[in-house]
Amino acid sequence: MFCPNCGSKIKRDFCSHCGYMLNGTFIECTKEKDEPLLSYYFQDKYDHFIRNQNWYVPGILGPIYIISHNYYLIGILLFLLDVAISLGFLVFNHIFLFTYIVRLVDIAYFIINRFVWASIGNLIYLKLLTKGLEKEKKMNPNHYKELLPTYHKVDFSFYKIKCILFGIVGISLFLIIKEIVYSYLYLL
Repeated sequence: MFCPNCGSKIKRDFCSHCGYMLNGTFIECTKEKDEPLLSYYFQDKYDHFIRNQNWYVPGILGPIYIISHNYYLIGILLFLLDVAISLGFLVFNHIFLFTYIVRLVDIAYFIINRFVWASIGNLIYLKLLTKGLEKEKKMNPNHYKELLPTYHKVDFSFYKIKCILFGIVGISLFLIIKEIVYSYLYLL
């Protein structure tokens, strides 16, 4: 038998595709929508982070944005990956391109790199945060909604200071590694 409403095959006394019942009524589902954990964590700043309205912060800081949000291991790995890719590109430019084009290509790479981090930095942070919040929900299933805003306050208590401190350390490390690589390859 086929559904008179949508034409799908009916296996029982209702259509599993559109919800049409043989008595002429429809099955309506009123599933209660659960708020995402990030909305409890960020509260009034939820839309700001979900819509990536703070794109300039990860764009400027790059992987240091992840480190400043207390994800040290993943942030350091992303920082080292970013440094390796950047230095590989810079060394390639200095070896194979003419000198007058090198600076222009280096600047273009830096701008593209910052745009990439502005696009994905916040997404990486939100994915890591969601995993952590799901673990917290499993540990405290009854009162996690009350705990998440307090975790947000603790996590963001020294955020600006961490951004400045880790930013200075990150730029210094990049410049030191660049000088070591350039001196090793005689590119200075």
